[in-house]
Amino acid sequence: MESPFFSIIIPTRNRYETLFHTMRTVLCQDFGSFELVISDNSDEDSLPRIGVINEYLKDDRVRYYRPPGVLSMSDSWEFAVSKSTGEYIILFGDDDGLVAGSLRRMHDIITSTNAEILSWTRVEYSWPERTPKEAYSNLMIIPYTSKTGLIDSEKYIKHIVSFKADYRLLPMFYNSAISRKMTELLKAKAGRLFNASSPDVFTGYAFAHMLGKYITIGYPLSINGVSAKSNGAVHDNGDELKKEHWDLLKKSEIKWPSELPHFYTAYLGIIEPFIQLTKYFPELNKYISRKEVYKNIVDHLDSANKEDLEEKITVILSSAENDKRLHKWLAGYLNTNRPQHRTDPLHNVKSRVGFNGSHLILDASDFGLNNVYDVSIFIGNLFGELKEKNYLKPVSHSFIKKAKKAAGILLRNDAF
Repeated sequence: MESPFFSIIIPTRNRYETLFHTMRTVLCQDFGSFELVISDNSDEDSLPRIGVINEYLKDDRVRYYRPPGVLSMSDSWEFAVSKSTGEYIILFGDDDGLVAGSLRRMHDIITSTNAEILSWTRVEYSWPERTPKEAYSNLMIIPYTSKTGLIDSEKYIKHIVSFKADYRLLPMFYNSAISRKMTELLKAKAGRLFNASSPDVFTGYAFAHMLGKYITIGYPLSINGVSAKSNGAVHDNGDELKKEHWDLLKKSEIKWPSELPHFYTAYLGIIEPFIQLTKYFPELNKYISRKEVYKNIVDHLDSANKEDLEEKITVILSSAENDKRLHKWLAGYLNTNRPQHRTDPLHNVKSRVGFNGSHLILDASDFGLNNVYDVSIFIGNLFGELKEKNYLKPVSHSFIKKAKKAAGILLRNDAF
């Protein structure tokens, strides 16, 4: 049997209600050569709710699997990819989706350029139940002036690890079609595809570094959704699910780097996978020093309250004790640049509805949209066909720097 061109992989966990609409965005594509792999990492208690998606599990294009036990996020993804057979792999979450017509567009670009990896910008969508509802419910952030062309990997990665650019333009599984050849090369180098607590960011760094340059498409071809149980939203305000994430990670063979304080912030979410990657690509160590990493951790320290802030400062100091020179510098830096607790400025996002010069910020409910499938159709109609087709021109790094501010408005922690 001939392998399909695309494997669309959706690892899921206890979220059949959003998965129903996510599957619709794939099964309604106007391109035929694909398989949809559902890897169900749900708890036994959640399985009775699987009836929500039974209709789509009968589709001949759907492959349904369950791992032998509940796995961490990275291990779950590893299992899911192992079940795929397509030439190009796309993986995203059970509250995300493909924009209508996107598989056909991806196929046309890949076959015309022979690209091993095709990356693209994403629409950011908060599901109606995401809290706080007054800030996020049904909000869409649509990239409207994004660039198409080649990104220089070295320059871009250096900007990201220094916290000067947004990681969402990396060629991650969440926003890219990755050739099976590239996945096998990474597995040969690192033993597996996902070797960090942020598996998508890990692969984004790895594939970018391995290729040197890669194509990005300014047209949004997928939707990054955040529902109430999304990992990003959980790390903001879901203590029980946040604990579950860390508990499952402890059972994995992936261990948190000893070079970093062990907790989560937006910056640690992007630097941890980079540090993990340096084990397999040691030449990346020249991109940033440990001192610079700690300075960024301190300068961009997130905290829930003053007590949480002081606890994190203690952890930061203790994590640097294995390097006496670094520890001495860090103690002095904290003494003169001690972080202050501040309220989260992102909780006024809905007040920014409109066009900000690069992104459309819209309330999806104004257009009668209330799930990722509705958004998929809306975006397909809004953008129409691809207009910019010069895929191999360099993308300016001034644009990449600007992308950080624009992309961080809504979904800063979605990768975890």
